[in-house]
Amino acid sequence: MKQTFLFLLMSLAFFNINCKGEEPELDIKGKTIIKVPADFPTIALAVENAGNGDWIILSPGEYFENNIELNKAVTISSEWKLTDDESKIKETIIDSDDKILFTINADGVEISGLTLINGDHTLNIEAKVKIIHNIFKENLDGMSFESGGGGYVAFNYAENDRDDPIDLDISLDGSDIIVEHNLFINSNDDGIEIRLFTQPDQNINYIIRENTIIGSNRTGIQLISYDVYTGKEFHIHNNIIRNCQVGLGCMDGSGTIEDLTGALKMDEQVYFYNNTLIGNRMGATGGINIIAANNVVAENELGGFKLFGAGSAILNNLFYNNGVADFIDLNEAVIKNGNIFSKDPLIDNSSYTPIVNSPCIDAGVASYVNGASILEIASEYIIGSAPDIGAIEYGNGNKSSTLKKQLIVDAGDDVVLVSPANKLVLKAKVGSNSEEISSSTWNLESGQGQVEIVSPGEIETNVIFQEEGIYKFSFTCLDDNSFARDNISVRYIKNGDGKQLFMNDKITNIIEAEDYAYSYGDTEVLNESQNGGINSVLINEESEGNNNKLEYSVGTSENTDWILWLLVKNNTTGESTLNINFNNKELNSPLVENSKKWKWLKVEGTSRLAAGQWPLIIGNKSGSIIIDKILITSDSKFKPEELK
Repeated sequence: MKQTFLFLLMSLAFFNINCKGEEPELDIKGKTIIKVPADFPTIALAVENAGNGDWIILSPGEYFENNIELNKAVTISSEWKLTDDESKIKETIIDSDDKILFTINADGVEISGLTLINGDHTLNIEAKVKIIHNIFKENLDGMSFESGGGGYVAFNYAENDRDDPIDLDISLDGSDIIVEHNLFINSNDDGIEIRLFTQPDQNINYIIRENTIIGSNRTGIQLISYDVYTGKEFHIHNNIIRNCQVGLGCMDGSGTIEDLTGALKMDEQVYFYNNTLIGNRMGATGGINIIAANNVVAENELGGFKLFGAGSAILNNLFYNNGVADFIDLNEAVIKNGNIFSKDPLIDNSSYTPIVNSPCIDAGVASYVNGASILEIASEYIIGSAPDIGAIEYGNGNKSSTLKKQLIVDAGDDVVLVSPANKLVLKAKVGSNSEEISSSTWNLESGQGQVEIVSPGEIETNVIFQEEGIYKFSFTCLDDNSFARDNISVRYIKNGDGKQLFMNDKITNIIEAEDYAYSYGDTEVLNESQNGGINSVLINEESEGNNNKLEYSVGTSENTDWILWLLVKNNTTGESTLNINFNNKELNSPLVENSKKWKWLKVEGTSRLAAGQWPLIIGNKSGSIIIDKILITSDSKFKPEELK
């Protein structure tokens, strides 16, 4: 899927965020400081020998560790914690090799001042924690708050997360959470994903404020309803959300793939105010009770606000240059007062602050009461006679988000190319400072077949393929101060319509082989008359120029370990060997015996899937096979022969 890499050579952070208030002064009295590697050679050993309240300080360097349990209230940080030297953050790197780094089970843990890369649910959080001043790169769910999670997340920078920089899967055992002053860039799915789950009376409060989210492939902030009232309440305010599919996206029925259909069964109270939503495909999709006030909603391709329910109110927002319409399919009972239409907000492109004579200045509403819905804008956010519209107050120099001089590139949306066509055009977009580009280039990053990039040094180029498969290209630009790189995936397929499947039953999730999303190479759907009354799919033996496989898109609403079974038979003499990849991880390669009889074949090991939509790719390393069914279960003792 599409990922974007953005590196700034002149600055550690993409944004400079200055906020009112200061963090407490450093107090190390009574603390035991354990240094790695001076006192213990590894982080795991330091944790084992630490006690509650101890600080584990890592010296600059790169560490390769994972699967560390934190069952005591320790702080793990870099020398930044002692010196306030931000260079120590980027110099202290932990690579967790596509695994969990820390599973946090104790309240009071702090993770700070570190660069965390290449993890899978890098921080797996089941307690009330503090996560501050970290850099996350190339993780799959950098911060994953599970059922018992909560606490404080602030001043973190995350780029190119393979799913979401932060998952808030907090439920009945969890606690309130504040997420503020973070910068999330170019996540593959959402910037912040929040699941409500099914337990009633969770009564958890979420404060999500003063974050900047840019370039999420799907949603800036996503609320996923399970169609049961939970008592959760959300204050989402003073955030900047730009270049996402939708700024605020609400989903019904535990769905995770954003489809802009709203959540008209979601009746939790959501206060959504003083945000700036610019350049997304859609500004926001709603639920039943959304109080949307003082937001700038501008230049969103498909429209402003969509599918707000009967308990909602839209107050003193500014709508400008949104495609289709500012309001789409709102309930007739939605209260609409004080909104401004068709006026340029006149905000600075770098600081997002209103400039002189902006219609946003003092145009917001300070309070709103309607039954149980009570919104009060805190006085610290008001400088003039009334709140401004948008995320940043005019004249508030102490609370602003300022873009450093930078390049922003976009290689475009992921592409599906259907054979026999074998040529397409790749066309990148270059954002600010594009006139200062010194060079640019397209490169093939991965893919099994031969590819010709006709004009690799141009922003727009033709690409010619010889073999079906999944390819990843990068587009890189350089100027005097920085370089930026964005990736795009191209699926060159035989056929398929991208069908998505969803696992509703943990025990007997059965996928028919012909329900694939895409097929590649020499594969063939066999109908009943061709295969003894059974619809199935043949994957022929690979030959030169043929990359034969099936890709399924499998979704789940729970974080679960899954076991995979296949109902298969051999279609050649001798044994055949399968090649299976689930959620971008290679699984053991099972053998298909030399038999023409159907047999359930278990794939050894488990696949850990977070809630979401994930690819399952089945091909063959040798021989030829026929697949009838795929069974995915969380029960390690389950036998598919038990199915009637």
